[in-house]
Amino acid sequence: MLKRRIRLFILAFVLLGLATTVWLMRRHDRVEYQDVLVLGHAGSGFLSPLNPFNPLPSNSMASIVKAMEENGADGVEVDVQLSQDGVPILYHDVTLESMTRAEGIIDDLPAAGVVGLKYRGGFFYDLFHQEEIITLEALLQRFAAYPELPYLHLDLRNQNPGRHLYYAQTLMALLRKYDYPLERMTFISPSPAFLKAFREVEPQAQLMIDTAGDFEQALREAQHNQLQGICANGRDISAGQVQRAKEQGLQVALFGGKSRSRIARMINMQPDAIQVDNVAAARQMLE
Repeated sequence: MLKRRIRLFILAFVLLGLATTVWLMRRHDRVEYQDVLVLGHAGSGFLSPLNPFNPLPSNSMASIVKAMEENGADGVEVDVQLSQDGVPILYHDVTLESMTRAEGIIDDLPAAGVVGLKYRGGFFYDLFHQEEIITLEALLQRFAAYPELPYLHLDLRNQNPGRHLYYAQTLMALLRKYDYPLERMTFISPSPAFLKAFREVEPQAQLMIDTAGDFEQALREAQHNQLQGICANGRDISAGQVQRAKEQGLQVALFGGKSRSRIARMINMQPDAIQVDNVAAARQMLE
């Protein structure tokens, strides 16, 4: 009889714990705002062992396809670097050695030495993918087959300020080649000078400054340079700051968010767009 009571007590305790967990998850997953674009952050986000499990390298074709074609994103945010010979390439980090067996920075290398390099995320992750570095043009060719072109947030990465204008001219020429509509593109950088180069090449370009953790400075730069928006890490900004930016006529994009609670918090701050690492979770919350 005593053993039976102990088992019943343990079972009741476990059930109570499960019920509490479910209640807390629902409580923190609740969203009160719907008018937000859901974009894949560098595709399906970054390598992650859990919450969610993601073995796909950021900016890889499979990561982007998963966000768009499997999880139903409205678009993607991608990181664009320019090779020495002027080819826009999708890659997040500053150096190639962080994610490949090659060395150096893309700015200093010809495209032929970068495109096609295999991503290396570590033995565990590499069991699940065969991804390689791709060009922005490869992505545009894939999107050209879609019935409607996705929203595209382009995170501009350039280690050489002397090439700002050349980078802007080269990137805009490629986007014009594919007739990508300006209203579906946003150009993002923490550098006002870099964004000004894009305005020189395309006066109607939608320009967003990355706050780089300093909202007040970014807000001043956005006002001073007549930019269209602010992009911030969802952990580094408050709902009040989002509203301040919107009251000044700025678009707001928030990035990050793997856990459901973090994504719900970002959505409830009422930004115009979220760049999330877990598109599937964001989509479920907004259904």
